[in-house]
Amino acid sequence: VAKKIEIPVIGLGGIFNAQDALEFMVAGASAVQVGTANFVNPLACPEIIKGIEDWAKSQGISSLSEIVGSLKV
Repeated sequence: VAKKIEIPVIGLGGIFNAQDALEFMVAGASAVQVGTANFVNPLACPEIIKGIEDWAKSQGISSLSEIVGSLKV
C-alpha cells in the first residue's frame, strides 16, 4: 500500500519497543505513533528512538529513509 499511494503512511498500534517500530517502518511507515507504551513506561519514546538508532548503526544504516519501505515480499 505504502508504495502505491502518494501520502505518508503512519504506523500505530502495539508499538512498545524499537523492533515494533522498525517492523512498521520496513513495511512503509515513515513515522510511528506510540500510545499505550507511554502509560506503561514514561521513557518508552526515548528508549524506542535509541533502539532504532543503535540498530541502524549496527547495520551501517545512516538514514531512516533506507529503512522505510525496504520490506521485500
